[in-house]
Amino acid sequence: MNQKEKVLYALLLLFFVSLFTGSLTAFASLTTGAVVLYSFFFNSWQDKWRLLKQRRHVIAMLAFYGFLVLSALLSTNQETGFHHLKLRLPLLLFPLSIGLLDLRREFKEKVLVSFATITCVVLFVCLLSSIYYSGFFARPEFLYNDALVYILERQSIYIALLVNVSIFIFIRAIFYTQNKHKGLLVLGTLFLYAIAYLLASRIMFAWLLGVSVLFSFYYVIRHRKILEGMTLVLGMVIGTVVVYKMLPLTFNRYKEVAYSSFKFENMGRESHYNMQITEDQWNGVNFRLAVWTCGWELFQEDPVVGTGLGDKDAALTAKYTQKNFQYAIKTGRDVHNNYLDILYSLGLVGFLFFLASWIVLPLLRASQTHNALAILVILTFAAAWVTEVYFARSIGATLTGFFIPFLLLYTKEEATTSIGKNQELEEGAKEDL
Repeated sequence: MNQKEKVLYALLLLFFVSLFTGSLTAFASLTTGAVVLYSFFFNSWQDKWRLLKQRRHVIAMLAFYGFLVLSALLSTNQETGFHHLKLRLPLLLFPLSIGLLDLRREFKEKVLVSFATITCVVLFVCLLSSIYYSGFFARPEFLYNDALVYILERQSIYIALLVNVSIFIFIRAIFYTQNKHKGLLVLGTLFLYAIAYLLASRIMFAWLLGVSVLFSFYYVIRHRKILEGMTLVLGMVIGTVVVYKMLPLTFNRYKEVAYSSFKFENMGRESHYNMQITEDQWNGVNFRLAVWTCGWELFQEDPVVGTGLGDKDAALTAKYTQKNFQYAIKTGRDVHNNYLDILYSLGLVGFLFFLASWIVLPLLRASQTHNALAILVILTFAAAWVTEVYFARSIGATLTGFFIPFLLLYTKEEATTSIGKNQELEEGAKEDL
């Protein structure tokens, strides 16, 4: 690495650490600001202008934030609108800074593996602390979900996404690079799989299992390792059964699907993975169905440009009041769906801006550069957005704003080189059989 790369690498490591420090907001702001500022001056403005014209997804991301600004200005409550703009600022700053860098492939791969390694170390510390707080397994509920990452002061849903991304990075390094530490990467991957289970994020864990099964079949068919493939699938089934018998609480969250009916006026308590599920409770499934109903009705009332960014909170509260949804008002809940939040606040116009800038054009760019990791991570974010309003929290906007533009830095030339290396690795694997 040259001197400029060393400085950027050090700043990125600090930034990655800040993603896991919920209470240290000043540290997070400083590291984020340092990464953004240094990235602005990493390459020349002429180079950035050239890259901007080539990277249509960055232009679309800037256009989407511009629409957010316009929506806030046209809102009745501009103060609230500017507050929401502040939370979504990473959606502007990272595409402008990280999204316009021109980095060597080796440097980018080192950064990604370093991030996944930091994730491993942080979650190992979390596991040790949870074991301690559980009285060394006397109270197993302290090993799950938000309790597992209690010391981080972050919601488990965001950590679960980072764990998934880290697993995909490790798997790519294991199967498609010449990394010298593949044994450690395998151990790290297995550890993160266990952590993903304990974090008990329904959608992230289901997505991880689905991707793992599909990749297993793809790899088996590609390399014609039928016996190994059958053994792998059987091992996954047996492993799941064993884990369920030893640590069953995660599966309690999936049982909530059977209790999807709701009444808006219900003031019953909210279920927990360590509780017996009953019909009179709110749970993660029926509560989301209830708030999604409210959000969809708001969208139908103003489908073109929505309520406006500054007026969306008041409009949602009014809808809750109309439905006598006192539980949602009392707990201050949003619609728990990033797509629906954009639909009812920005309308179809804003929603199309969002789809183009953060899903369609990024996927197109990743496809053109044969960047399977970027495709997988974009789809992982797309899945995570189904159950949470990511843009309503600075951490959600930060994760989106950084990782998608960074993973899209790979070029067509690098993709061609990567394909050649992958073919060499695959031929070597076949010769070893």
